[in-house]
Amino acid sequence: MNSSVMSQEKIMSIYDEAEKIRRKLDEEKSTTVSVALFGQPGAGKSSLINKIVGQKVAEVGVETDKTIAAASYEAKGLRFVDLPGYGTKNFPKESYFQKFDIQQFDLFLCVTSGKLHQADTDFFQELARRGKVCIFIANKHDELWEDGIAIEELEQRKINDITKHVGQPVKIVFTSCRKGAGLDALNIEIQNNLDVAKRERWARGAKAYSARFLQDKRSACEKYVSYAAAAAAANGINPVPGVDVAVDISIIMKLFKEIRDDYGLTDNFLTSLKQSSIPVVGRLANNVVQYAAKEGILMLLKSFYGRQAVKSFAKYIPFVGQAIAAGLGYAITSNVGNSYLSDCHELAEEILNNKLGE
Repeated sequence: MNSSVMSQEKIMSIYDEAEKIRRKLDEEKSTTVSVALFGQPGAGKSSLINKIVGQKVAEVGVETDKTIAAASYEAKGLRFVDLPGYGTKNFPKESYFQKFDIQQFDLFLCVTSGKLHQADTDFFQELARRGKVCIFIANKHDELWEDGIAIEELEQRKINDITKHVGQPVKIVFTSCRKGAGLDALNIEIQNNLDVAKRERWARGAKAYSARFLQDKRSACEKYVSYAAAAAAANGINPVPGVDVAVDISIIMKLFKEIRDDYGLTDNFLTSLKQSSIPVVGRLANNVVQYAAKEGILMLLKSFYGRQAVKSFAKYIPFVGQAIAAGLGYAITSNVGNSYLSDCHELAEEILNNKLGE
């Protein structure tokens, strides 16, 4: 086989792999975890949504049983729907599942802070009959108090009460939005009840309340970096000055923004962190801001040009393809993406360890 034929085959191979990567990126961006919440007004559903996402997306104090539609909130690939009361005059049982397209949701959260109501029990039992996953959340744990009674006994009473009402053992997570208690346990419980793709989407979108979940976030982001880096290398339209390689810088810029969003590093938050009295926090925040701009990305691309790859890319070949993974453009863009991810992750670790931004 002559060199021109081999070259043509290589070009076609890269083209095919690039198309697959573009489709994969589209799939990743369109993946959404849909979670429905139900329970009585005042149980703290809106506050819980805000705590899970790590930002205020839901208005606190809205009583959805008095509205004509479910309240829906979406952020970072996570969609939450606060369902109105089941079996009420406005929302009778007979049409409820069809009206709110209940089958669309990946799982359900029954949020309670007092006694479980019969309507919630009925709704759960109907969900169970349809094979839907439901996690019970005993919210406002900080208000669980009775003079002379140990907290463990009060928790057991709550567990017994819920179990008695629903008629079967169920998973119950105790949370407090005010104190931040139980949020990590809830994150992990939700994650464990999702399929692989949605588990990764949850890890990227939900706020981390532990080092373990933060590491899950990093693993999910690393996989996404491999897709974006491959797309940027295969779609090389911007020659890097002084470097014999061209990449799509717009893809890298979008990647960096998504990484910041996944770690909750908003512009205002980063600005405040740059002034932190903790030296490592200020340094990392400056890096994250500096390398977010086009000039910073070009600086990173140049710094990695000519270096040996700082890590093996073999594990990503099934995702990005042999032809693309073997190219210099992918080696550079992947290193650049992972370098930026490392800065964001280390900054998030410092934020978690020092309880910043709470």
